[in-house]
Amino acid sequence: MSFVTGMFCLLYYLAVCRYVGRWNSTFSRFWLLCGVLCIGYGLLQERLPWQAERAALVLWTLLWTAVAAVWIRMLFFGRQKEAKDLEYLIVLGAKVDRTRITSSLKLRLDRAYTYAVRHRAVKIVVSGGQGRGEDIPEAEAMKEYLAERGIERERIFPEDRSSTTEENLRFTARLIPEIREKKAGVVTNSFHIYRAWLLGKREGYQRLFPVPAKSEPVLYLNYMVREALAVLLLPVKGWRNRH
Repeated sequence: MSFVTGMFCLLYYLAVCRYVGRWNSTFSRFWLLCGVLCIGYGLLQERLPWQAERAALVLWTLLWTAVAAVWIRMLFFGRQKEAKDLEYLIVLGAKVDRTRITSSLKLRLDRAYTYAVRHRAVKIVVSGGQGRGEDIPEAEAMKEYLAERGIERERIFPEDRSSTTEENLRFTARLIPEIREKKAGVVTNSFHIYRAWLLGKREGYQRLFPVPAKSEPVLYLNYMVREALAVLLLPVKGWRNRH
């Protein structure tokens, strides 16, 4: 069984790398590591003491039980019905290829655009700074994309300093202090929406609603595992920040 699991992980690693066109894409090396460990465990299993084998099985079971529990919440949030009469949309940034909107980010922006067309009073915060391989801040590229599709520029507020989901929400609140009390929606891909909502509540947003966008099918499992592990680590990160 461990050999089959290992082969699946390695094949999925190759599929992810081929899809994104890079060997070191976000979180993909998890599958490479997992594949090597599973195959190695299968080859060494008969030589291991029974205590070590049992400990490995218990740890593996506990890990994936916790991941599955988080997945239930993630799936629930990823299928939320659209909230009505939001005053603000906060669109979380994702990687920009030089100045070009990438696939995951396009899905987020298209979701925000659809909502904004149906709700003409909503204001849109596009949040994302400038990282490696980006010629302009993500927020600038996002604003231009929405404006080119017909959203009035005066409805779009760029936040261009953040580099993490936590900073997206924190710096947005600094840009528009009253947003924490307003009826706001956070827009991101379905796999990411639960953690974004949790971080928003931690940042003091009182009326925050999930507005999930679609996700790329090939990368869905990759990001679901990454996000579940990130959610499980949130209490640890919170404790470290307090100390």
